[in-house]
Amino acid sequence: MQDLTIEKQALEESCKKILAIEKIRFVGVLNNMGKHIAGGFKEGITSYLGDRENHIMYVQLTLEYLMRKDFDTELGPIDYIASRRGKVTMISIPTKEYLILISAERDVNVEKIIQKVNSAFTALPDIQP
Repeated sequence: MQDLTIEKQALEESCKKILAIEKIRFVGVLNNMGKHIAGGFKEGITSYLGDRENHIMYVQLTLEYLMRKDFDTELGPIDYIASRRGKVTMISIPTKEYLILISAERDVNVEKIIQKVNSAFTALPDIQP
C-alpha cells in the first residue's frame, strides 16, 4: 500500500509540472480501465463536461487506445493520439501502465506538449512512455 501512495504522489507531481505549461487545461492519468487516478484541472479552469460525462470520456479514450494497440505488431506502437475539437485539443499518451490524458487550448503545439509530458513522466520508474 505504501508503494501505491508513493507512486500516486509521483504521478501527481508529474501532472503538476504539465499543468504549469501555458495552454494546458487538464492533465490526468488513467488506468487500463479508464479510471482517473491522478491529476486534474488547472486552477481556475472547469470542465466543459459533467462528472458523469468525464468518466464516460475517460473510459472511451482508454478503449480507443486499447483497440488501436491491436495494430502495434504491423504498424509499431502508438506514440500518442491527438484530436483537435472546436474548443480544445485532446492528447492521449500511453505509458507502460497508464494513459496520460491532456486537454489543452485548441491552438496548442501538440509536439511540444508531448515532449514535455514525456520528460515529466520518464523521470518516474516503470512509467516510461
